[in-house]
Amino acid sequence: MSESRADSAAADSALGHSGQIAQWAVILLGWLWLGEQGTRLGWSLASGVLAVAVWWSVRIFFRGSTWALQCSPAVIGFGGLLTAGLVCLPSWVEGPSAQHASLIGVALVWGLWSAAIEARSCTHAALMSPAAWHPLVAAVIVLSARSLSHHAHLAAFGVSLLLVISAVVLNLRDRSAGQRILKTVDLPGRQHTNLQHLLAPSAMGLMMGSLWLGNVWCAGLGFSIEAMVMLHVVFMAGLPTIVALLLRCLSPVPLSRAVQTNASLVLLILGAFMMLGTTAAHSVLAMLLPSLAWAIHSVPRPPSVEPPGLISSGFARSMALFLGPVLLVGVGLASPLQGPLAVQLAMAWLGFLAFACAVFLHWHVPAPNPPLERVHDLAGAALERNRDE
Repeated sequence: MSESRADSAAADSALGHSGQIAQWAVILLGWLWLGEQGTRLGWSLASGVLAVAVWWSVRIFFRGSTWALQCSPAVIGFGGLLTAGLVCLPSWVEGPSAQHASLIGVALVWGLWSAAIEARSCTHAALMSPAAWHPLVAAVIVLSARSLSHHAHLAAFGVSLLLVISAVVLNLRDRSAGQRILKTVDLPGRQHTNLQHLLAPSAMGLMMGSLWLGNVWCAGLGFSIEAMVMLHVVFMAGLPTIVALLLRCLSPVPLSRAVQTNASLVLLILGAFMMLGTTAAHSVLAMLLPSLAWAIHSVPRPPSVEPPGLISSGFARSMALFLGPVLLVGVGLASPLQGPLAVQLAMAWLGFLAFACAVFLHWHVPAPNPPLERVHDLAGAALERNRDE
């Protein structure tokens, strides 16, 4: 009996880790493949960022919904298989307009599936391991798959195959009796309802979404396309692993949410200042510092009881949409005229918001709550005074 329970627990753990890798593969493929195909098929509309902006918007809007939290494992599996099948659609239809329209449809379905996956799983700040190695493994898989197929049809088939494998793994994880679906995930509109918690993910998403625009950070350094893709993936999926390992080695006590928030805001502010420079070092730091802000934001946090956020759920979701997908579309619309300056201004805006949040947090520090024992003592003293009176 004990051996069977141990085997079941081991199987559940393996499915849990495999599911985390599959989930990260789905997200990384969304950024890379939708962005690349959008640039290829829809470059005349907002510089080709509409597909990835639609996918990102749907993820934000639906991943905190009741539907995403309560959908069955069959929906998870069917959504993945449907997405994998639709991936090949743009290469089968004829005409640029029809191809781009089909890509938007793929982004919509992919976004719904991604929202359901994220809402039902531990991601970002609730990773299953303090080392946060799942995104790094997923990045290796995705980059390896990209290197094996360069033809459009072969690339679509490779993406479809990875999505099918991910759908099967995620469906099995959802069906696993020992896998507990977390209902309190790190999502805008649920736990992180304050503006400061939305800035780092928005900055990282903006960099990933503008990857194919040839922005100033990479084009100015003379990087090849593949090197540019690898650098962005490493910053998004590799830095959380590296930062988590360093923090684990340097400090046995996990960072509090306040420390992580302050560090993330400072890095975003410094990243905005780096855009004022003209050297290659300034360009690298302008990309590295916001990525570090995202990595620190993604480090697993200890469980804690905190007061409710200052922003309501609906408003937080709206802010996440405007600071992420809407800002990305604005960058795409401005890029033909402004060039790399469009991305710079967007990142500078996020840096300004980070500065405003830092100032607000500094001048509006809430009074610390008294210990529970102290509350009991005060209540007891008040009762004694009432009795004496």
